[in-house]
Amino acid sequence: MTLLLTLLIAGVALLLAEVFLPGMIAGVLGVVCLLGAAGVGFAEYGPKVGSLILMAELFAGTVLTILWMRYFPKTPLGKKYILEPSTATHAPTESGKWMDREGVALTDLRPAGSARFEGEKIDVITNGEHVEAGTRVRVVRIDGPSIFVRRV
Repeated sequence: MTLLLTLLIAGVALLLAEVFLPGMIAGVLGVVCLLGAAGVGFAEYGPKVGSLILMAELFAGTVLTILWMRYFPKTPLGKKYILEPSTATHAPTESGKWMDREGVALTDLRPAGSARFEGEKIDVITNGEHVEAGTRVRVVRIDGPSIFVRRV
């Protein structure tokens, strides 16, 4: 019974440690410990207890994974570890309105970077030339979500 409880506790502890330790080693060892606990249940207490332990591990693992995915990103620790979606630059949805507009390169364009047009920060591309940040640029072509500019 001691080995069974030790393996169960070690497995759960290693799975929790996986949050802080990169590389999946702790998580894999935790799963191995949990499977080992089911194996000990089969060996020492027979198929009924072993099956019960294995089914309980699978059920608890499924429920806890769903709860983890739903609530962990909202916790202070989750907010620390999970990146927020970037809204700093974007490809505009109405690309056609930018044709022939002039703006200023916010970053070096080598050949891609960001430029500001009418107060909006937009991802742009040059036709292979290097454009320094602060240079005036003009939209010369729009190809799908890509906005091509050249130096004015």
